[in-house]
Amino acid sequence: MVPRPTSKTRRPPSIPRFFRLREIVKNPLRLHSLLHEYGDFVLWHGLSDLYLINHPDFVRPVLLDGSDHVSKRTVDYRVLSQFMGDGLLSTNGPLWKRQRQFMQPFFARHNLQRFDETINTITSTMVEAWRQSPEREPFCVNLEMRRLTLRIAGLTMFGLSIDQHVDEINKLVDVFNVPPRAFGPRMSLYPWIPTPNNLKRSLARKRLDRIIYGLIDERHRMGSEGEDILCRFISAEHTHGSGVTGKQVRDELVTFLFSGVATTACALTWALHLIATHPDVEARLVEKLDARLNGAAATAEDLARIPYLGCVVLEALRLYPPVWGFARRVEREYTFNGYVLPAKASVGIMPYSLHRHPEFWSDPERFDPGRFHPSRSKDRHFFAYLPFAAGERSCIGAGMAMLQIQLVLAQILQHFKLHAVPDHPVEPMGRVTLEPRGGLPMTLTRR
Repeated sequence: MVPRPTSKTRRPPSIPRFFRLREIVKNPLRLHSLLHEYGDFVLWHGLSDLYLINHPDFVRPVLLDGSDHVSKRTVDYRVLSQFMGDGLLSTNGPLWKRQRQFMQPFFARHNLQRFDETINTITSTMVEAWRQSPEREPFCVNLEMRRLTLRIAGLTMFGLSIDQHVDEINKLVDVFNVPPRAFGPRMSLYPWIPTPNNLKRSLARKRLDRIIYGLIDERHRMGSEGEDILCRFISAEHTHGSGVTGKQVRDELVTFLFSGVATTACALTWALHLIATHPDVEARLVEKLDARLNGAAATAEDLARIPYLGCVVLEALRLYPPVWGFARRVEREYTFNGYVLPAKASVGIMPYSLHRHPEFWSDPERFDPGRFHPSRSKDRHFFAYLPFAAGERSCIGAGMAMLQIQLVLAQILQHFKLHAVPDHPVEPMGRVTLEPRGGLPMTLTRR
């Protein structure tokens, strides 16, 4: 329930310092329990103060107000920028606006739809490999989805195959996909201190840079013809001379690799888990796919004619949003809904919790794709659902992610039935993305 504002501004309820710190450091997703127990606006004193908000009316002004009031200058993004650099995800102000303006045309819907053939071709290769593997042999679906999305990214981002680097990039992503507010990652803000974590991250960044700069050089040798993101940078270099530096290109590509590939793989993993554990949803979805596609891969145009597939994906993103939480920094004292936030305060928004708010979601733990039928969702508060954030800093790659997720699921489900491994504990873990602790093994049978 939303706390009622008074005529005078006030501060939100404060939770004692270091309350449940050990368990939250172990899995930051457990911040959800604080919101569940203490209300929609609380101040948690952990390793640093964090104002947690969990109501659309509170979230809306934070995400919609301009950068002079709210920014991404938080511990989280500073830690992420230690390996991403000054990419679109972590920059602020005029630099971010120039980057967004430059990249926006690539992510326009009409431009993304042309990648359906690329996505389907790479997915078909994976499907064929699965067909050759023994049935009922457990495999780690989250690793498979990461490999798949990395291969797709190779062609859509670099315009070339990166198959030879997939396994190494996977391992390097894991080095950085850790809770940024934990003590070890925070120490990366002081890279000159030779902690084991800093040394590990430094080595991983050097290995990643070697791969990325090598791919950039290879793509340069191919010329500026193509539809990939890197081609756009190369064309800009040719058109504007030194307007785009090598480091800028590197930072953007690493940002898209991490934020795009890891999140899309995460979404696919949880969607497959939910479909496998809800046979009624699976049966209905397969029926819709068969009726429309008859075993063929879907095109971008087909997706509008299979609305139930989109509903399944949206509901999976509700229960398991890949970006389970994010933060903003208040640049100057800020008042809304009767509450005051001090300058430099960090504000935490948890889509994982917001998507379970009982005021906006009936029976919120239930997997129910019908929630996203227009007749049931038309009156829902826009800021009650944030799988891709909102406002001017909303995810630029949302359209690409939705396209990939739906096309990949359409192929997999027409050829295979996936099964959860009995007795394997499934626990979501709040790293940078929402990952299954210990992986997510599944088995498959052919349809």
